[in-house]
Amino acid sequence: MRNQVILVIVLLFFVVLASGCISDNKQSNATKTYNQNNVSFTYSGVWELANTTSPNAVVALADPNTIQNGSPTTLVVVQKPDVSKGSNLNDVYAANYKSFFNTTGYQEVSEGNLTINGGIALENIYKSNTGVQKEYRAVWFNINGNIYVVLCSAKSTDFQAQQDNFNLVINSFK
Repeated sequence: MRNQVILVIVLLFFVVLASGCISDNKQSNATKTYNQNNVSFTYSGVWELANTTSPNAVVALADPNTIQNGSPTTLVVVQKPDVSKGSNLNDVYAANYKSFFNTTGYQEVSEGNLTINGGIALENIYKSNTGVQKEYRAVWFNINGNIYVVLCSAKSTDFQAQQDNFNLVINSFK
């Protein structure tokens, strides 16, 4: 009996020892929070704030694992269009896309409505047909009378795999 107790203790010791050596370096559940410029949202813990030259940009985020030729291919850019406070979301959205697809190299994939934080959001998904093949997801919100656009983009081959990261930002946007 004494030998069995010693054997169990030794086995437990090795189980505990082995469990301490196992580590999951994936930070898939880790998140960060952005709370500046009158907006707040949660984003992937492995993503970083990025520089942007996008017009009316509030903030940009990038997946550092997608850097090619010095620039990330997976991005989220939050923009605040230059419109008057209280402008109608549907009107601003419609005016933006009225000629967008006719005057650029982008092709519309789909558009629709979403409910985010109890409010209506407008979504437009489109893709580029020239250069790097990318897909874009633009989600338009009206928050406290201000219109914001969360523009998500990734290479076409990565776009579906990035939806959880995009949704994290979109669904937590305030």
